Amino acid sequence: MNCVELQQVSLAVDGRQYLDGASLTVAVGESVVIAGLPGCGKSFVPRLILGLPGMDNEQVSLQGEVLVSGASMSALSPAELQALRPRMGSIMRDGGLIEILDIRANVALPLTYHYRDLLGPAQIQVRVDAVLDDLQLTHLGAPGTRPIALNREERIYVSLARALVCEPFLLLLDEPCAGLSPGSASRLCKHVFTYEPYFVPPLPDRPVPAAVNGLTRLVTTVNLGPYLDSADRFLLMWDGRFEDLGDRAAVLGSTDDRVRQLLDSRPETSTDRERETLAEPVHG
Repeated sequence: MNCVELQQVSLAVDGRQYLDGASLTVAVGESVVIAGLPGCGKSFVPRLILGLPGMDNEQVSLQGEVLVSGASMSALSPAELQALRPRMGSIMRDGGLIEILDIRANVALPLTYHYRDLLGPAQIQVRVDAVLDDLQLTHLGAPGTRPIALNREERIYVSLARALVCEPFLLLLDEPCAGLSPGSASRLCKHVFTYEPYFVPPLPDRPVPAAVNGLTRLVTTVNLGPYLDSADRFLLMWDGRFEDLGDRAAVLGSTDDRVRQLLDSRPETSTDRERETLAEPVHG
């Protein structure tokens, strides 16, 4: 069973073509990394999956089908999209934290927005405590601690906690290791690729916890290196399409100059940001 499918998708933004008849599938519980050069448009892929292909007032032309758990994102009503998005955790490259909220409020935001009629404040805080503890972030949960006090690595971890607090079945990450040292990137990947959000009791609308079927993960990056020991499968985005590179062994054994370039590329920094940065919706 597939969690995500792109079927012959073509995407142009402000007249520039990013996807050209591109297709991909991601199975339930699979961890897939999409690698590509800066500016190739890979950061639009998570946006398409979230049903948010454009940004601001950009002119968007979209053809083809984007399916999530078999449902066409273009066919869903606004209410249906609103119900689905909290089940798709996402992390933008700079973390996307709300600077005027403290860390606990940032992590709780999806719950307070989507589940305020189903969960009381105490129940929400129990879940916040659980995910902070699981990710070893309890020391950041002191009342009043705000994002401005965090370093780059801490911001990404808090963003990960927020993305996981609603027990998603799908986790979308745009360059999560950007700006991190190799050691920090390795530690982050262990959390990203091994942690399964499972809370007792599950959320009121979740009769089957996501952990039962396994969390599906999709990562976009310019640097394959940090993910080689964690992902199941790797894709190359090139000329608006996806090429399947295979597993870790296939990537390391590749003689393709494009793949070697993405293996040898330096870790991306915040000054290398691509134009198509994933803009995670503030409330889901």
